[in-house]
Amino acid sequence: MSGQRLLVTGAGGFCGEHACRSFASLGWRVTAAVRRLPEAGSPEWAWLGEADDVLACDLASRSETEALVRRAAPDCVLHLAGANAVGASWSDPASVLQSNVMGTVHLLEGVRRLGTPCRVLVAGSMLRFPLAVAGDAGDAGPKPQHPYSLSKTMQVLVAQSWASLFGMEIIVAEPSNLIGPGRSGGLCGLLARYAAGAERAAAAGEEAPAPFRFSSRGERRDLLDVRDAIAAYGALLRAGESGRVYAVASGVMRTLEEIAEAFGDLALHPLRWEFGDSDAASPAPSDPGAIAALGWAPRYSLRQSLQDALASARQNV
Repeated sequence: MSGQRLLVTGAGGFCGEHACRSFASLGWRVTAAVRRLPEAGSPEWAWLGEADDVLACDLASRSETEALVRRAAPDCVLHLAGANAVGASWSDPASVLQSNVMGTVHLLEGVRRLGTPCRVLVAGSMLRFPLAVAGDAGDAGPKPQHPYSLSKTMQVLVAQSWASLFGMEIIVAEPSNLIGPGRSGGLCGLLARYAAGAERAAAAGEEAPAPFRFSSRGERRDLLDVRDAIAAYGALLRAGESGRVYAVASGVMRTLEEIAEAFGDLALHPLRWEFGDSDAASPAPSDPGAIAALGWAPRYSLRQSLQDALASARQNV
């Protein structure tokens, strides 16, 4: 699909950074959409500069979003933009719903009104919750774990509904916890910066940082390198089935204690941990069988991903 026009929303984020670089290197004509243009000389321009065009757009604005789509005139859209913090969803659920649900509606409407063939890939979340089936005992209604889960569940319903109602080509990818080099705000990004800071403090003879606190030892996460996720998105844009949800994951669940030990093995200075006694439920394991059937498989080992994340964090400490 080299030479085709690709619009990447959320291009200023962790996943957007890798998407812009990867697709541009493969010959796609990339338009990078960000909420606000970064300052000249800022690190964001290192990857945004590889795009053919960089545009500012607030997807909460229908008019701005339709103008963005008209300007980009994409053959494909990779929709990465949106709120992704569980904690913030409790304090301001309305903003999270506006960003993840209405931002997606505005984008899909912009594509629909453009009136030209376009494949859209919406990045959902493995934290989506299953909807109750009519007739289930009690029919008690939805029980999301948090407002973020609600917003991502509604986002998927919107994507699948627009595919069904308007005959649009829309695919949904549900990535697991993405890790690797770059400015990740996830657990492994925080751990990489913690380890890099501890190494710097030890080298400078300064006091070690306070122990990194985990909610528990036994909670489990599926970790996937962000570069593998971008490769999966490319496969889905090429051959994904419209209206379908694809799990993009390693298929391996690891405990928080295993993740801590993996960082401890890579760090150049002993790291300190604290483990709480949370009994919070872990996400259900994802089955990447559907995306694997398209010829995709992870290329990066956990060790390589964490090693690259730590190397990236060392450069920025």
